[in-house]
Parts: sequence; C-alpha cells; structure tokens
Amino acid sequence: MHTLILGFGFILLAAVSGGVFGLQYRIMRKYTVENSAMLTMLVATIVVPLIAVWFVLPGWTKAITEVGWERNLLVFILGFGWGMGAITFAYGINILGMALAVSILQGINVAVGAGIPLARHWSEVPADARAVTIVGLLLLLLGAALAGMAGRMREREHRAALEAEPDTQQSSIVVHRATGVVFLIGLGSCLASGLLSACANLGYEFADPLERAMGADLTWRATLIRWMPMYWGGITAMVIVFGGTMIKQGTWRNYFMPDTGRDCFVSSSMGVVHFLAQIPYGVGAYYLGALGTTVGWGANIGMALVVAVLIGFVRGEWSGVSKASVRILQVGIGVLLAAFVVLAYANSLV
Repeated sequence: MHTLILGFGFILLAAVSGGVFGLQYRIMRKYTVENSAMLTMLVATIVVPLIAVWFVLPGWTKAITEVGWERNLLVFILGFGWGMGAITFAYGINILGMALAVSILQGINVAVGAGIPLARHWSEVPADARAVTIVGLLLLLLGAALAGMAGRMREREHRAALEAEPDTQQSSIVVHRATGVVFLIGLGSCLASGLLSACANLGYEFADPLERAMGADLTWRATLIRWMPMYWGGITAMVIVFGGTMIKQGTWRNYFMPDTGRDCFVSSSMGVVHFLAQIPYGVGAYYLGALGTTVGWGANIGMALVVAVLIGFVRGEWSGVSKASVRILQVGIGVLLAAFVVLAYANSLV
C-alpha cells in the first residue's frame, strides 16, 4: 500500500504539470509558437536534466556507453517521435484550444502509450489485474471521447455564433473558434500528436537496460537516465522543425525584441514544468511495479486531461456554450476519474 500511494502521488504530480503545460501557447504576447516551444524544450531536455543527473547520477555517461549504441539509438528515435508530437501538440492546441485538442490527442496517447507496455509485460501480470487494467484503459478512452465530443459541439456552437454576429466584441475575444480548413489542420495536428506523444512512454519503457546499468542500489534515482537519449532525440526534432521555421520566417529575432522578458520567463518556467511532468512519472512508474508504464501512463494522461479541461473552463473556453455540451464534458470528466480509480485497483492486484 505504501508503494501504491507513493506511485500514484508522483503520477498525480506529473499529471498536474502535464495539464498546465499547454497553457503557455495561449498567453504569449511577443513569442510565436516556435519561439515558446523551442525555449521550453531546451530548458526541459538539456538544461534541467543535465543539472539533475549531475547531482543524483554520478557515472551516468558510463552506463549509457555500456548499454551500446543500438538501444540508445532506439530510445533516441522514440525521443525524436516524441519531439514531433510536442511540435504538432503546439500547433493543435493553438488552433483548437486546450479542452478539445488535449481530449483528442490524449485518447490516442493512452491507447498506444499504455497498450504496448501492457502487451510487453503481459506474462508478468496476473489475469485479474490484466482484465481490470483493460477496463480502466477503455474507460479512459471513453472519457477522452466524451470530452472530445463536447469540444466538437462547442466548436459548432461558436461557429454558429460567429456567423450570426460576426462583428461583435464577444466573438473577437474567443480565439479558438477555428473553422473549415483551419479546424481540419488543428484536428490533424492533434491526431498526429496523440500517436507521436506516446513515444515518450515507449522510449521510457524500452530504456530499461539503461536503468539496470546504473545498478539497483540507486532505487528510483536510476530512472532519470532513461530519459536522457530520448531528450536528445526530442530536442533534435525541435531544432530541425522549429529552428528551421524561425530561420525561414525570421521569427528568431523575437528572442531579442524589447518587452519579451515576460514571454521568456513563462517559456523557461514551462520548461521546468515539462520536466516535472515526466520525471515524477518515471518515479511513480518505478513504485507501481510491473504495471507502472501501463497503469501509470493511463492515470497520468487521464488526470492531465482533467487538469487541462479545468484550465479551459477557467480561461473562458466554455463560456456561452449550451448546457448539453457542458453536461457531456462533465460526464467525460467523471468517467476519467472513475478510470483512475479502476487503474489504481488494477495495480493493487499485482
């Protein structure tokens, strides 16, 4: 019971951090999406991780060398996929808003990111725990689908309001009323992000030889090394896509414009938050045992979705929508919370 509480406690911390992460793309004043995301990921994947391993993992570079280039390359490639997922996430959430975008991509993220580790550890998990875990994951998918349905209803209602009163001040306030081709671009970005973002959990899952190379005496601290090759892959994707875009469009100059200190601070701070959305997840998965990367990932994504939806409410993304849309969203949140309880019970059966 003690390890279960520790595991889900760290998972909850990761989920809250993950849920607030996307907020930065809605509050930038001078920075573009590329400016903000690039700075955030530089802090999250290079600056903070190197400081962390310096203090808690002496000799970590030796462990990476011992594992061999094949496994490191696999984790690097999965990290590159995760980086591409972060890129499409940034564009998708900027177009569709937090509630709808996160609902879509996290549903796919759960199916891929939690399903593959479950299959990999299938023989290690008792039959009753496997069955309950599958029920919990299906509930997560249902909750995400309901939240996405509510978001789609909200989008249609906002579109109708724009067509009816195109010149009102109220319709100019709400930024996320994407329509037509723009909406499809945002939807495609979210679908791609859901698939690619699952690479974060898959990279962590397949990096287990790195943790073993550090030795069992380090306990949960050894989980930090799993992220390093994946971080390098992620920042490589960022540099190629966002760096190229900034050079092409000249938006790299935004970093040196006057009055950008606020944006710089927010983006840098979100880099620390993003780090906290992953490292505590790894620690939580460690304490949850054989189902850690399945139950832990599902619970992490489900709670992050709840947090993101609540932020959407606070920011007014759901103002002026019908009671039916809000009611469906509330049911979706209830299903997600129920899934969290089911997954916790599943892990207690192992």
